[in-house]
Amino acid sequence: MDRIELLEEKIDSVSRLVSTLREKNGRMERDCERLQQENELLSSENKMVRKLMSELDRLRDERKLIRGKCEKLVLQYEKLKI
Repeated sequence: MDRIELLEEKIDSVSRLVSTLREKNGRMERDCERLQQENELLSSENKMVRKLMSELDRLRDERKLIRGKCEKLVLQYEKLKI
């Protein structure tokens, strides 16, 4: 009788362990899915930031060019002494 009771206890223990592991696995699968969605969002945001940085660099270069042209025009105006 003792051996049967011991076996029943072990089976119950294994059953609880399997149940606990299934719950943890379910949580981990949900966490993994959530993290994948976050990763996709961050990747998309990263692409947008890179695009904006590129546009900002282009605008800065354009501003330098315009500044140079304005300075040239001011110098020409000053030479006219009007």
